[in-house]
Amino acid sequence: MKKFSLLVGALGGATAGYLLSNKKLRDDLSKCKDPEDAAKLLGKHLQRDGKKLAKHVQEFVDSEDVQKNINKAKKFTQKKVDEAKKEIKDLVGEGKSQAKKVAKKGASKAKKAVKKGAAKAKKAVTHTKKKVTKPKKKTAKKK
Repeated sequence: MKKFSLLVGALGGATAGYLLSNKKLRDDLSKCKDPEDAAKLLGKHLQRDGKKLAKHVQEFVDSEDVQKNINKAKKFTQKKVDEAKKEIKDLVGEGKSQAKKVAKKGASKAKKAVKKGAAKAKKAVTHTKKKVTKPKKKTAKKK
């Protein structure tokens, strides 16, 4: 609801400003007999003035000064985008080097752990083989 009341207030203010600045519109509105005629008259004025305004805006946008400023803004924006890309690339490069370091450390730890595990497994296998292959001494039974 707040947005609606703000919109109505803005439109009312714009209409009031338009009425105050347009003497011909005020004179024509004072001669209107009913609200429908006034609405039609206001619509005609707004349409005509809107076309004029659009033409002025288009001329302004097409002017050399505005085009120069637009080109400057495009160049500035492109420069900032390029800088941002470079910074992101640098950050990714730093992250990549850090990842390599961590991966190398992890790989060396994993190798050590595998060697240690293999040594334990080998020891366990040889220990088990000794138990299995060791013949038991048979005691001779006396008859």
